[in-house]
Amino acid sequence: MKPQFLHYSRSIGSAAVAAAVLAACGGGGGDAPAQTQTAAKGTVAIAAMTDAPSCSFDQVNVSVARIRFHQDATASASASGWVDLAFSPAKTINLLNLASVLSGPTTDFGELALPVGIYTQMRVEIVTPTAANLNPNTVRLAGTTPLVTLETPTSLATDGVKMPIDLRIEDGKKASVVFDLDACNAIQPRAAAWVLKPQARVVPSALNGIGGFIDKAALASNVVITAQQGGAIAATTVPNPSTGEFLLPRLAAGAYDVVILGKGRATSVIGQVPVDAASMVAVSTVAAPIVLATSATSKISGQIGYAGANVAPFSGTWVAASQSINANATLKNPVTTVTYRFQPVDQASGNYTLTDLPRASIRYALYKPALPLTLANATTTPVAGHYRIEGVATGYSRVTTFGIDSKNAPIATATSDVNASTADVANVNVIFY
Repeated sequence: MKPQFLHYSRSIGSAAVAAAVLAACGGGGGDAPAQTQTAAKGTVAIAAMTDAPSCSFDQVNVSVARIRFHQDATASASASGWVDLAFSPAKTINLLNLASVLSGPTTDFGELALPVGIYTQMRVEIVTPTAANLNPNTVRLAGTTPLVTLETPTSLATDGVKMPIDLRIEDGKKASVVFDLDACNAIQPRAAAWVLKPQARVVPSALNGIGGFIDKAALASNVVITAQQGGAIAATTVPNPSTGEFLLPRLAAGAYDVVILGKGRATSVIGQVPVDAASMVAVSTVAAPIVLATSATSKISGQIGYAGANVAPFSGTWVAASQSINANATLKNPVTTVTYRFQPVDQASGNYTLTDLPRASIRYALYKPALPLTLANATTTPVAGHYRIEGVATGYSRVTTFGIDSKNAPIATATSDVNASTADVANVNVIFY
């Protein structure tokens, strides 16, 4: 009950005062209805984005036990103040969906009433194995039939997967949250096993993004399309296997480089594609699809390791192969980094293999609304067929094949890039000191 601030003349007796207070609170009998006041609340609709099957799996099945919201971005999982949406039994979803190639679908988790305010933290708790349920999370490798156990760290059940959010709940209104557990980057190899370590993020609720068509002649080349900003991959997809159409959905507003890779193909890049919060941007059409030039390819392999007391963080260790496109007045492009591969290394051995790295130059076109776009060879650093190989780990600076000195500072040398322009290259090792 909201506090009542009542003022009375001194001539009113105590009995009258008591009767007045009872009336204000809805008591004292009679036909007057009770008056109560509840805390203001709104509602949030929760959904998970499903990704196109653009990695080595046909299914990634994850069981969600609870989704939680907090207004304090630094609150621990055991802090008070959480508001939860729990599932009994747990809700199992497949994070991969072929429909994501064209429609950017989501899986609904339902709605949750929240007190008004601004929520800055969200956690998704994942079920871990028990005696009653030994395999709550599974994967199916591409082109195979059986489901394989997906090992799940216990922290995913106790701490959950933490995501920063900016969610405003207003009285009587409905908001929405869509999150992405990033299926392809959530699975890490460990010898013959697979481990679940989600790289989660909140994505736009409105369906927006970048779409287009790939020439059908390239569709047998395992084409993968990414949206990148400065070499950081924001979204990944594959084209429709029959039509070549693709969609990179639910992107935060900004400018993106669309990077198109294929086995035996030169990389194509559509630069600086502008994306707003609620519309689709086409970079090619069915009548004039993006044609991928052919190219010989190489692979680079090696090991990522840790020296001394340094250890791999919980989230794992990653390896990246990249080049930077040089600024060019003719192409009208700025300097930008293109990431060819960004993949986890084996947790048991640290070994990695980066396959299908083109020896030919990047083909580049700066985006413009008038289609079709004309792709032309771009000059890169390192040069065509040469790659910068980096180790990536949370809590560490990126370590490259430049090497580092005793103070963890990079050492640039004439042989800092890896030359894969004529043959495969092995034993490219990177150490975190």
